[in-house]
Amino acid sequence: MQIYIHIPFCARKCNYCDFLSGPADAQVQEMYVNALMHEIRGRSSSVGRNEKITSIYFGGGTPSILSAKQLGDIYATVTQEYSVADDAEITIEVNPKSADRDKLHFLRGMGFNRLSIGMQSTHQSELEMLGRIHTYDDFLECFINARDAGIKNINVDIMTAIPGQTEQMLEATLNKVIDLDPEHISTYSLSIEHGTPFYEQFGDIEGPVVGEETERKLYWLTVDMLKAKGYRHYEISNFAKPGFESRHNTGYWRRNRYLGMGLGASSYLPGAGGFERCRNTTSLETYLQNPMTREESSVLTRQEMIEEAMYLGLRLMDGVDTQAFENEFGVSVRSIYADVIDDLAAQGLVYEGASSLSLTDLGLDYGNHVFAKFLK
Repeated sequence: MQIYIHIPFCARKCNYCDFLSGPADAQVQEMYVNALMHEIRGRSSSVGRNEKITSIYFGGGTPSILSAKQLGDIYATVTQEYSVADDAEITIEVNPKSADRDKLHFLRGMGFNRLSIGMQSTHQSELEMLGRIHTYDDFLECFINARDAGIKNINVDIMTAIPGQTEQMLEATLNKVIDLDPEHISTYSLSIEHGTPFYEQFGDIEGPVVGEETERKLYWLTVDMLKAKGYRHYEISNFAKPGFESRHNTGYWRRNRYLGMGLGASSYLPGAGGFERCRNTTSLETYLQNPMTREESSVLTRQEMIEEAMYLGLRLMDGVDTQAFENEFGVSVRSIYADVIDDLAAQGLVYEGASSLSLTDLGLDYGNHVFAKFLK
């Protein structure tokens, strides 16, 4: 069982960001923290006291924009209301500009043992284009302070396919990050989303701004460099040293149960009628008044669960565990998707092993096309 905590605040929206987040004054932030703790207490009845929480993830927005005391109060409320495993992975996303030495030491002392730093690039020109509020020096200081605080599991986010980005620029960014020796690196290709400043700038375009050919060159440059340095490419966009794969995110891809709390947070939980996906209200005003308000709720059909098992599992380099699939659904993957698998295999897009189905290198380039084949 996993817990996700959403902190929807940030100092300023980045030019590419379409997440449920934005600036807010100190009074609103404090009201939100109180509402969030009310929800944390209110949802605890949906999780058995004997059910161990194996990971907790503070995402956003920018969770580190809250004060150390506010973050500590939220985390303490979780540990009071839920049975957190002794070896649980406790992650918080931070912006280098809002995570100083004292805050990082405090968080480590509270129990946070994994940090995800939103760096994106080491080049100031790219950071400014993306609308980031920090510099590379800010990131470097944050990383060093995190190590000093005793945090031994750090992820660094890197963005690729930025307009104007060359292979040489990306290689320089990757080399600087590799030299710091983080345990985990996430790389994301820039996409243009509705309602963002980049959408206003670039318009409603299909595919990457830099073009598909350039995007793929940058992607495979990243893959080759990180694998050469001992990072395991375990998911389309994620790389880790052995044993440091994100437990929380892997849980999503493996369809583990999770409880999401906070504005717009989603959950995947068993209910009376089967597994249910639900989402909290996305209205901040409503959430502050009644943080238990759900905006969406639906019980998944068997077909929807099968489709999720396929397209989420294929994101992982290990692919879909076909034996686990059969154990869960009582039928084999091939009995449902034989024609699809044969067709994709003939195109060189998937590989069918003895107990798995996974994307080939070519399949990684056409992942969305492959995923769509498993949807009805």
